[in-house]
Amino acid sequence: MSKHIIKAIVEKDIRATFSSKKIWVPMFILVIVLCMIVPAIIAYCGLYTGVFNNPAEDIEKPINSVIQSFPDEAMREKLAALPTLGSKFVYYFMNFMLIPFFLMVTIINSMVIASNSFAGEKERNTLETLLFAPVSIKELFVAKVIAAFIPTIALTFGAFIVNILVLNFISYSIIRELLFLNVTWLLLMFWVIPALVLFNIILSVLVSAKVKSFQEAQQFGGIMVLPIVGIIISQASGLFFLSPLILFLIGVGLLLGNILLLKWVTKFNSRNNLFESQIH
Repeated sequence: MSKHIIKAIVEKDIRATFSSKKIWVPMFILVIVLCMIVPAIIAYCGLYTGVFNNPAEDIEKPINSVIQSFPDEAMREKLAALPTLGSKFVYYFMNFMLIPFFLMVTIINSMVIASNSFAGEKERNTLETLLFAPVSIKELFVAKVIAAFIPTIALTFGAFIVNILVLNFISYSIIRELLFLNVTWLLLMFWVIPALVLFNIILSVLVSAKVKSFQEAQQFGGIMVLPIVGIIISQASGLFFLSPLILFLIGVGLLLGNILLLKWVTKFNSRNNLFESQIH
């Protein structure tokens, strides 16, 4: 493979992504609202306004029940030791409820960028030129995956760094613990999310290579969001928690999924098949 060819395609695709407001504006809004503004508001309100300290009895009971039945003893003791219900809620939200938010944002953003790969080329009338260029199908797929991976990871890690700074500034004086610098969050950011981004991008690129429009690719990719909705419900209800072990196993599963998808990619080694799937 030619590194220069891959680099040229990657740079072209990234420029195309950030030159289209319909792609990058929703991505930034989603990251800023779900992963920055919402957590900051919840942290401030929970710790300094007392809005969560006097809830109705039917709300307080399930919260205390979740704390009492929490499987991790150290986390259970930490939650029980916090002075107010608001501080308990904030600590629980930042350590567990916020994780699915990051997963959802990561999936949606990677799906949007990757769906714009082949289908976007078709809509911009540039696919024919690219297919007739002296570029191998393998180089083309690798470049498309990298071009979606870099912006997605940059946005996700940017939001993570902002949260470390802002939310610890808001919460440390009361919680007395640095949030996000624990095993759960580090496994999420450095093991699960890179594997998830790669899996979703490869799948979205494959879908984008078969459909004929950006909207079709997005509709199919939206299925990936459904498991995250289930995780949010399970985290809120206490059915199960994303412990370090579960996150590690999820990462392993995604890694195996990536290997299978990469084998599937080899079926697109025929330039004619790819051309026919897009042109006809």
